[in-house]
Amino acid sequence: MTGGKRSDLISERDLEVLDFIARFGVVPRYAVATWADTARTVTECRERRLRNESLIRVLRGYGQIGPISVATKLGLRACARRELRPARLSLAALTHDTVVAEFAAATEREGRALLSEREILARERAIGEPALSASLPNGRVHRADLVELGEGGEPRRAIEIELSTKGAARLDELMRAWRRAVLDGRVAGVSYHCAPRTLPYVRRAIERTKTESLISAQELRVSSRSRLGFAAPLP
Repeated sequence: MTGGKRSDLISERDLEVLDFIARFGVVPRYAVATWADTARTVTECRERRLRNESLIRVLRGYGQIGPISVATKLGLRACARRELRPARLSLAALTHDTVVAEFAAATEREGRALLSEREILARERAIGEPALSASLPNGRVHRADLVELGEGGEPRRAIEIELSTKGAARLDELMRAWRRAVLDGRVAGVSYHCAPRTLPYVRRAIERTKTESLISAQELRVSSRSRLGFAAPLP
């Protein structure tokens, strides 16, 4: 990562952006631009530098999503994220993964600290127990999409991005599991951010399980640049 024109050198800011990509795995260009607060030209130039040094792979867009950046093994080492594994792009999960990345980018721009699901899993592997997750029957575990951290780094709120409609029994199971997680002190509360069509189902599940004091649900807001058609743009 040495030599060449000055504009081709990897900067500390480039590595910070690389770290964001590493944490969230499958990251669309517009989420990178949001997190870094950069316009199109600067975003594309940074993407090119990271790609030319083999620190990221850039995948073509799918539909209205993309282009997409994924950190390579070399990229994970470069930003000191050896605890994370290279992300795999799944077309089935693509919309969800990219919406989570965009939501996280906007949230961290506000100064709020987050753990991604990839970081949650890495932490739980390191300590050998699902300390930040909800425990389900038969030894199953449900991890949040994000965990918001307090000023001292302690876990505060689990954040779920809910785009697809689940059955009542499944939702009720999740609400009860998150209630146990809160009462056990794993997180201090849970916040669901839902597509408009899923919001009524989640709210009814919260009512049925009487978890209103621990779990909240609101409509998901993402940038209009994603053009996904299910949420209002951020102000």
